[in-house]
Amino acid sequence: MCGDPADRSRYTIAVKREPEGRGGSAWFHDAVCVGAELPVSAPRNHFPLKQGNGPVLLLAGGIGITPLLAMAGVLNRQGKPFELHYFTRSRAVAPLLMVIEQLIDRNNLRLHFDDEAETRQDVEALLSSRPSDAQVYYCGPPGFMAAIARATEHWPEGSAHFEAFQPAILDDAPQEPFTIILRNGTEIPVPANTSALSAIRAAGVLLMASCENGVCGTCECGFREGQPIHRDAVLSALVHGTFSVLS
Repeated sequence: MCGDPADRSRYTIAVKREPEGRGGSAWFHDAVCVGAELPVSAPRNHFPLKQGNGPVLLLAGGIGITPLLAMAGVLNRQGKPFELHYFTRSRAVAPLLMVIEQLIDRNNLRLHFDDEAETRQDVEALLSSRPSDAQVYYCGPPGFMAAIARATEHWPEGSAHFEAFQPAILDDAPQEPFTIILRNGTEIPVPANTSALSAIRAAGVLLMASCENGVCGTCECGFREGQPIHRDAVLSALVHGTFSVLS
């Protein structure tokens, strides 16, 4: 239900329309208007700021600015050193640009546009040298994420943090069927190319989920034994490369 367009709150919802997506963003753009009331779940944060006194680099690509802008606001209020680097194709398509320039001091903000040679910045060059206690947080499209992951792979464990729109693709990930055995002994067969989450739900087991593609962490749960192989962006590196109930 939509209300008076003049009754605008101070909150902004930023959703990029993805024509090739699963339909959620298209529905949002077509069906939601100013004043609409939307049901929401309780907030969860799988991308928190860590406590520390060292400098912080916030790297955002396109719509990936949304979580990092919130982090920048927190760091600004805390008086902690940080730089927000915002990468987009051009000023004309940069989400929330006016809001960013109003909220973030210019000393902490770096804008990089593909169509402005004087503002372009190579991510790997930016991250080639850093203070020993620096932390980096990043979010953006797959190519952007991959470039930063490469540039920070030599950084100490726990110093690079990210939120992904989609999980990394493991080209050599097995596609064979397998079986999940629940704690009560129930066996659930999982066909090839079917997610464990889908199979568990089809068996009548209640398991909370949201994105259903391995990036939000809503359906995260433990395992008692076995060698998990997963294709998500949530579980720790200890089980990366080896399928879990997440994906």
